[in-house]
Amino acid sequence: MRICIVSDSHDRAPMLAAAVSAARQAGAQAVVHCGDVIGAGTLKPLLALG
Repeated sequence: MRICIVSDSHDRAPMLAAAVSAARQAGAQAVVHCGDVIGAGTLKPLLALG
């Protein structure tokens, strides 16, 4: 199983979405965010990616 692990995204939603999208294309089946998010809106793009 491939896992995408990210952290310290703060308020950079577009960069986070791009990183997770690239990880999905590389075969990642799960995403783990280890923290440092400024607002819930930063995580919204991840919901669209599943």
